[in-house]
Amino acid sequence: MNSGKELRKYTRITMKVAVEIERVRDRVRRPGHTECLSMNGLFIECDAPFSLGTECIVKILVGGPESDVLVHAKGKVAYVDEDGMAVEMMSHLDMNSYNHLRNLVLYNADHDAEIVEGEIKSHLDRIRDRS
Repeated sequence: MNSGKELRKYTRITMKVAVEIERVRDRVRRPGHTECLSMNGLFIECDAPFSLGTECIVKILVGGPESDVLVHAKGKVAYVDEDGMAVEMMSHLDMNSYNHLRNLVLYNADHDAEIVEGEIKSHLDRIRDRS
């Protein structure tokens, strides 16, 4: 049950961007698009979401399907409903992916840039601690 208190630690932005998600176990792929995203994860609207706990590779096609501007990340399905799935990003696969995501969040957030920069630093520290 939700108490109505916001539990998220990272600024979310609302943005529709094409996404491809691949289940690690058998390489099954699903197309979709983002509803919202943050440094920590995203909600993907899609027709056939993976089940809770599924490890996956997320490809956010920031510049469109033909562009080299994309975000690759390893993740895990953290929530599923009839509209799609929320994926917690466990690690970013390369520095370009991290920088693209950082810039998307930073330049599209409604919050003060210093607040968002602090969240980004916190997220980077969390990713480093997992390594």
